[in-house]
Amino acid sequence: MVTNEPREGDPSVVLVTGGARGIGLGIVRRFLADGYRVALVATQAKHVQHALESVSYSDDRICAGVVDVTRQPEVTQFVDQIRRRWGKITVLVNNAGISPKRVDQNVPWLSQMSSQEWARVIDVNLTSPFLLIRLLAPSMISNGYGRIINVGSLAGRAVPLIAGPHYAASKAGLVGLTRAAARDLAPYGVTVNCIAPGRVLSDLTGPAEAAVNRSALARIPVGRFGTAEEVACLAAFLASPEASFITGATIDITGGEFAA
Repeated sequence: MVTNEPREGDPSVVLVTGGARGIGLGIVRRFLADGYRVALVATQAKHVQHALESVSYSDDRICAGVVDVTRQPEVTQFVDQIRRRWGKITVLVNNAGISPKRVDQNVPWLSQMSSQEWARVIDVNLTSPFLLIRLLAPSMISNGYGRIINVGSLAGRAVPLIAGPHYAASKAGLVGLTRAAARDLAPYGVTVNCIAPGRVLSDLTGPAEAAVNRSALARIPVGRFGTAEEVACLAAFLASPEASFITGATIDITGGEFAA
């Protein structure tokens, strides 16, 4: 039965990939504050440890794993651990992403990009969300309720002025995956949406005083950078029962840059 509401007694459990830093950590903090049980994964143990130390919640509310989201056996093992501990995962936030930097500013990016670099970006940014959706959707379907939130980027919506072709392609693909999955899962009470942030200062983008960020700031109509907390606020709404009529959408959070 489709409910568009979590079943009474079901734990509110969210899985956040790339949840140890930046936007991902902001999302983790917001969901914890909203009463969820939060499982996060990241690829480096030091980042996972820092994330756990930076939030003040007991072990019965948060857990973390060092997981490469492109390796399905690792992901499946972690998901199984969460299910044994807390039950069904009701919310999935596909936030993990990588954006390699340009090596030589005077050479076209495509000509200096290896096939291995291209494949790694696509695997992390696009294939891993597909694998996780495929893994978690069956239990959401059987429960008649689920929320899937993909974290895209302005680079997948407009001409990428900073990010590389592989990053832009992966994030544009995530928009398409969101729409297709939304159409597929809508009859079962599962919504799928995409958040497309603009320039949000984080470990990925570097400090505000960096030349690339000073240039980006000039393109943002509201005159400032976004924050991880603002992106997390949007994610929290999309995860709520109140957002049950929103699915297949890509919501821009760019300070007006996408519309400018």
